[in-house]
Order: sequence, then C-alpha cells, then structure tokens
Amino acid sequence: MRIESFKMKLLTISLVACLALAGCASPSEVDLSKSETSCAQKCSANLSTCLSAFTIFPIMQNNQCVDGLKSCASACPVKGSDLIDLANPASSPMEQAKSKCLDLGFKVGTESFGQCILKVSK
Repeated sequence: MRIESFKMKLLTISLVACLALAGCASPSEVDLSKSETSCAQKCSANLSTCLSAFTIFPIMQNNQCVDGLKSCASACPVKGSDLIDLANPASSPMEQAKSKCLDLGFKVGTESFGQCILKVSK
C-alpha cells in the first residue's frame, strides 16, 4: 500500500511539473527564417548569451530571453528589403535604429539602449 501511495504522489508531482513547464516560452516560437541573415544570427547569439547566464530562476530567465529574441527579431529587416516599407513597421527608421543598437551590443530595456536609439535615429 505504501509503495502505491508513493507512486501516486510521484506521478502527481511529475504531472504538476510538466504542466508548469508547459507554459514556458520557447525560441521555436520566433521565426527568423524571413529575417536578414546577419541580423538573425545576432539575435540568436544574443539569445545564447542570455540563456547561458547563471540565474536562480531559470524559467523566468528563459521567458525573458525569448522575449528579447522576439524583440530583436521584430527589429530585423526582412531578407532582400533595402527600402523602407511603410506598411511594415519593422522596417521603419525607429525599428532600424533599434536593430543597429542591438547589432552594437546594447541590451533591450536599458537606458543606454534608449540613448543609442535616439542617437542613431537622428
């Protein structure tokens, strides 16, 4: 009887853990295939750097890193587009400035990133 009770508790804990982890963001949610290659590579490198940092809360860190990847990917120009497309806000001058600042190594959400965008967009 005790073994069955233990197995049931273990199964319940495993199920709860799986459900909790199912809510985690995944880099596969972000499609970089349509982004300019060099920009997509920089976004991927930023993700790798973000994920490799030590943290006490790995699930939160994963979600923040994936959010950063989404932000970076949205700032990337589409492959083969050198002209600004007004219908596509990702190719606006502000988005291009964000992309340039990401390329220079600034972190999204920092004061220095905001200052970089202001300087680059002028």
